[in-house]
Amino acid sequence: MSQPSAEAQIAFLQQVQRLFAEGEFSATYKFALLLALAELAVECGDDSGNAMDLPMLRVGEKFAELYWRQLAEYGSGLPHTTTAVLHQNHGTQAVVIQHLQALYQQSGGKLSVAQRLPEWPATILAVAGTVRTMPLRHLQVLGGTHEPFLYDYPCPRGVVRLKPGVAFNLRRYQGLIQQLGRAGWVEHIRSNKLNTPMLGQIDDLETFMFGAARSALADVAKVLAPLQDHRCFYCKEKIDQRAEVDHFIPWARYPRDTAHNFVLAHQGCNNGKRDMLAGEHHLETWLHRLQRQGAEMSGLLDGLGFVTDNTCSIRIARWAYQQGVATRSLGWVARNRVEPLTAQCLSLFVV
Repeated sequence: MSQPSAEAQIAFLQQVQRLFAEGEFSATYKFALLLALAELAVECGDDSGNAMDLPMLRVGEKFAELYWRQLAEYGSGLPHTTTAVLHQNHGTQAVVIQHLQALYQQSGGKLSVAQRLPEWPATILAVAGTVRTMPLRHLQVLGGTHEPFLYDYPCPRGVVRLKPGVAFNLRRYQGLIQQLGRAGWVEHIRSNKLNTPMLGQIDDLETFMFGAARSALADVAKVLAPLQDHRCFYCKEKIDQRAEVDHFIPWARYPRDTAHNFVLAHQGCNNGKRDMLAGEHHLETWLHRLQRQGAEMSGLLDGLGFVTDNTCSIRIARWAYQQGVATRSLGWVARNRVEPLTAQCLSLFVV
C-alpha cells in the first residue's frame, strides 16, 4: 500500500475538521479517543500507508493515561470556588473516571505504581469495554450520519483497525490533531455547568479577545426580535426570554461578529445546530432577510459597534458554503434532521 496522495491527505483533514464542527460531544470521550488513536499511530505505526490494527487493550491503556491527571481534584484558587474532580460529561461522572478512581487512590496518584497493581489488568479491560461500546461507536457520527473515515465499526474482535492511510495521516498531522483535540476537550470542560463551582464565574478569554460580550448580544436580541416578528429564525415558532443569538455562519468556521450574521433562535434550535451550516432553506431565508432588512439592520446594529457590511457578510457566507459543498458537509434543517449541502446552495448567491 502506497502513502496517501496530497489530495487524500487534504480530504482526511477536511473530515477531521468536520468531526469537530458536526460531531456530537456530550462527553469528553471522543476527544480522548481521537488523541489516543493519534498517539498510538506515532508510538506503534509507520509511514507505509498500510492499514493498522491497534489492540483494544492498548487503546484502553492510552485512555487511562489521558484521563489519569484529571483524576486529581481541581481548584482554580478563585474566591467562592470549590475543589473537586472535573466533570467529563453533563450527567453523572464519566464511567472511565469511575473505573480509574480506586486505582488512583491506591497508587497515591502515581500511574507507574498503578500499572503494577494486581487490579490494573481488570481495570484496563473495563476501560477498553467502555471505549468499545461508547466513543468508538459514535466518534464518526457527523451530523447524525455515520461516516467511517478512520475505521469501520463494528471493529474486528479485540482490535481497532485503522483504514489504509489513516495511521500515516495521524502521524503526519499529529501536532494539528493534538491542538484541536486538546482545545476541544478544554472548552468542553469549561462550558460544562457542573464545573462552574471549580472554575468560577469568569468570562471566556476567547470571547474577551475576539467576540462580543454577553451584554452586547443581549442588545442584539432586542433588535432582532421585532425584525423576526418575535419568532425563531429556524423553526418560526414564537420566541421567549430564553431565545439566543446565533451566528448563522458558525463561529467555529468564521470567528467574527458581523451584524448581518446574527439571527435569534430558540435555545433548542441553537443547540441543535451547534457548529453546523444551516440547510438550503435556511440559507435562502437568510439571504432574503438580508435583501429586505439589511439596511435597517445596519442602522440598528451599527450603533452597537458591529460591522454592518452587506457585501462582506455575503462573501463570508458564500465562502463557508463553498467549503461545505466541497467537503460534502451536512446542513442542519431541524431537530434530528440534516441534509447534504449541494451546489444548489451556491446558486442562491447572486454574483
